[in-house]
Amino acid sequence: MLSPRELQKQLRQLKRMGVKIDQLQNVRRAVIELQDKQIVIESPEVMIMEFANQKFFYITGNTKEEPLKKAEEKGAEATVKVSEEDAQFVAEYLGISKEEALNLLAEAKGDIALAIELGQSRKSKKY
Repeated sequence: MLSPRELQKQLRQLKRMGVKIDQLQNVRRAVIELQDKQIVIESPEVMIMEFANQKFFYITGNTKEEPLKKAEEKGAEATVKVSEEDAQFVAEYLGISKEEALNLLAEAKGDIALAIELGQSRKSKKY
């Protein structure tokens, strides 16, 4: 392990060699996705070193590994249940068919206000 003094000395040497060093602030998490899993680093410290038009990221923190979800699982997770009342409300509010309202709600992931905004913006584009 380097002492803080040795680290500062090495950082000064790198700067003299033309290496630009910055620290990212307020990083909540970093994720590295592999083919079958992902490595998640919560509350990491992230340093960026830039040299010869290349950026190097140095990330430290507590890590945990998580399996990646398969495409089928992601698709099933993305499916949103929309109630008949919500679809009826959006259809009546926008003056559209219930099927169109269901499509808007699905696109808005069940968010009624967003579905109405989407519907209104599409109506205004038609005119």
